[in-house]
Amino acid sequence: MSTSDLKLSLVQRLLSENDRAFLDRLRDLFERRDADDVDLTDAELAELEGLRARRLSGESKGHSLEEAMRLVRERLKKG
Repeated sequence: MSTSDLKLSLVQRLLSENDRAFLDRLRDLFERRDADDVDLTDAELAELEGLRARRLSGESKGHSLEEAMRLVRERLKKG
């Protein structure tokens, strides 16, 4: 499906949607995406803090950009 086809399909679905709560959530999604500074939910913040704590404690470690790219390429080769 091309991008144009996807847009058309979504617009058609949007025009037939009558659930106000769903439309409000969709609007919020667009507003969050367009915001310069994205507000994270409490759950998202908690997850990020947990990841940070694991990294600081030595339980996990980050990768340099070069290492991350190498790992991604290896996984892509494996399928």
